[in-house]
Amino acid sequence: MFYNNDMEEKIMNKIFFFDIDGTLAIRGYIPQSNLDALKQLKDRGYLTFICTGRAVFYAQRMFQDIVSGYIACNGRYITYQGKKLHGEAFSQKELSQYKKQINDLKLGALFVSDEKSYAYHLTSQQLEECKSEYGETHITCDDTDLTFYTFDLFYKNLEHRDTMTKAFSKQLIINDHGGHGSCDCSTIGFDKGHAIAYLLKHFAIDKDHAYAFGDGYNDQAMFREVNHRIAMGNAIDVLKEKATYVTDCIENDGIIKALQYENIL
Repeated sequence: MFYNNDMEEKIMNKIFFFDIDGTLAIRGYIPQSNLDALKQLKDRGYLTFICTGRAVFYAQRMFQDIVSGYIACNGRYITYQGKKLHGEAFSQKELSQYKKQINDLKLGALFVSDEKSYAYHLTSQQLEECKSEYGETHITCDDTDLTFYTFDLFYKNLEHRDTMTKAFSKQLIINDHGGHGSCDCSTIGFDKGHAIAYLLKHFAIDKDHAYAFGDGYNDQAMFREVNHRIAMGNAIDVLKEKATYVTDCIENDGIIKALQYENIL
């Protein structure tokens, strides 16, 4: 009996964090092996969290209750078992400053709230693309009574993107969406790593029992707070350099292979 209790404690004392784009999904498509991996982790009683720059409503639509909870908005919005656990909302002063910079740089933005995203200076084409991706009911042009946690930025060309990145370098980590004219933003003051640290403290789990899977620039923050750092085969080089293990690409069952390497599955 003691052995069984000990094994149960070890299982519950492990926690897993997964990025979405480039890690669990490819342009909204989730390979079946990744769904199988998440289901197996849940069936074994592990804590699992999606850790994304996306809005929480976008992530929940993709994964529903297959995971324990969500770190959304690049760390600034945390849910557990369907309930909001923590939020790092922008103050009005912060919002005003960001809007001024966006205006000065002639950018567009999509500010993310709990259930809606506010379109700010988007072109008609960008607006329609956002409605198509997130759902028309989640996109609004009215920011009345909304609280914001993060935002995506929209630029005109690569030169415009580079100017934007330099201008925000002391405030944000820019995670470009493949050079397609938009990016999500991770705030230096509170990022994915800060959210992970919050959850490790909340569940009393140490870094030795924490695992993070990622592929992009904003996933470096996740690696800061865990001792098991898995970079996808398709990850950027700087993330691979910080990884404890580099697995296969997303298309080649990289998640399952990494969990097998770690003796989890």
